[in-house]
Amino acid sequence: GKERDPTARPDLVRPFFMGWFTGMASAVVLLPSEVIKAKTQVIVGNNMTSSTDVYKRMMREQGVRSLFCGIDAQLMRDGPFYAVFFGGYELLCYSFRTHVPSMPEELNFFISGGLAGMLGWTVAMPFDVPKTNVQSRWDTKVVGSYFPEFARIVRERGIRGLYHGLGPTLLRAFPANAALFLGVEMGKKFFDGMLW
Repeated sequence: GKERDPTARPDLVRPFFMGWFTGMASAVVLLPSEVIKAKTQVIVGNNMTSSTDVYKRMMREQGVRSLFCGIDAQLMRDGPFYAVFFGGYELLCYSFRTHVPSMPEELNFFISGGLAGMLGWTVAMPFDVPKTNVQSRWDTKVVGSYFPEFARIVRERGIRGLYHGLGPTLLRAFPANAALFLGVEMGKKFFDGMLW
């Protein structure tokens, strides 16, 4: 294939759109495990001790549709997150190449990846807090519980309530996503050189 010029301005619409599309697709695939995880994480002081117990109760109470409860919540978080995550990464890499041309490529990937993760979570957090609340409850509908929960949080705690837990999330986001993008870019470089 044709080599991409690293100094050329990237198409910034494409990575944001592809990130959004990726988020939508992954939201649908990951939803059942997210619902089980959310319910399992809030188990305190009852006879359920594992995600298997949670799954069995879900099947008893709501059947298969329980695996898709809160799909609107999942889509609201994952679309914006991945759009900003991938789009932000491309924009940051380009910005560092343009404004700090002496920066080693690996450092660019690392810093851009970490910052993209932080940006993604900053944008997604207001959607994540109500998503977690909705998916951890047992009375959640497949669609329709998310927006009332979002409004309840804003009414009771203000906009700041939507950012509950942002600090620890950002502390985790930088190293995790810095390593992720550095690994992807170094892996691409290695395999491009070895296999193609």
